[in-house]
Amino acid sequence: MSGWSAVFTPISFLAILALIGYIAEKTRFVSEISSGLSRVIVNIALPITVIISLSDQDVGYIPFPDIVTVAGIAFGSILVSLVVHRYTAGLLKIEQDRRLIHSYLGSFGNVIFLGYPFISQLFGEIGLFYAIIFSIVNELLVWSAGAFFLNKQAQGSGKWSLKYLLNPNTLSFCIGIIMLSFGLKFPEVVHAPLSRISAATVPLSMLFIGSMLAKTQLKYAIKNLSIWSICFVKMLVAPLAIIGIAYLFGFTAGSVNGMLLSVAVLQVAMPSQTNLSVLADRYKADASYAAQTIFLSTLLSILTLPIVYFIAMQLLGS
Repeated sequence: MSGWSAVFTPISFLAILALIGYIAEKTRFVSEISSGLSRVIVNIALPITVIISLSDQDVGYIPFPDIVTVAGIAFGSILVSLVVHRYTAGLLKIEQDRRLIHSYLGSFGNVIFLGYPFISQLFGEIGLFYAIIFSIVNELLVWSAGAFFLNKQAQGSGKWSLKYLLNPNTLSFCIGIIMLSFGLKFPEVVHAPLSRISAATVPLSMLFIGSMLAKTQLKYAIKNLSIWSICFVKMLVAPLAIIGIAYLFGFTAGSVNGMLLSVAVLQVAMPSQTNLSVLADRYKADASYAAQTIFLSTLLSILTLPIVYFIAMQLLGS
């Protein structure tokens, strides 16, 4: 499947879900969708999704050095992005209470819902497993350190406390990692209903985003320089920089690590993670700004992802 077709299908699906939430909120057919929905997503749907997605995987046949390499690229790219966007937030004079979520939006991508279908259609099952490894690092950082600092900012406390790390999603990651490591599976009578709840996470998240967008002025997203800086750096500069570094170090088209690097680059290039708007709402970190950024970055990814994909194929190959 072509890059354009592979990226358009999941993005259009996301857009339709968000549009339903937008129309329902805008017309007051179902008002205040976002009220309470974020708690359902963060405290119930997402933790179950994390456990199910991890426990259902079998990555045993992927060479261990490849797993370490993908995880290293994920951790390194996210860490560098957090620093870069924290610095650009200062240059752009972004409000102090918005800088943290600004950094997150520029660092954590939609590596599961958009990343999985996009990469699996381009690279098959092996590519999908590389994408899963990347997403484990991405999600673990979001729900541990990410939730910690958002909670710390919301509480206004200068003290560090482990209680910030104790949230349903970090606990679910611990459970999921244990199940993945020991090959534990839920019996079908438990797995079936949990899978249904897991499948509802993305639609619920997009309904929430649509509802948030209905309450915001989208023209501000288009006029907002800080949002454009997130999109430009995250979706073009960062992935192209990794491609350039890999190429300089000799990982050219046809090399053994071509697919691994291409998958990692595409995960870096994904638009801002949809769940960040839910987290922003939960921790009072400007959910409107997050929704606007997710909207614009997802829209622009229709153009940027195929560009990054074609450049990666030319220089790194698969």
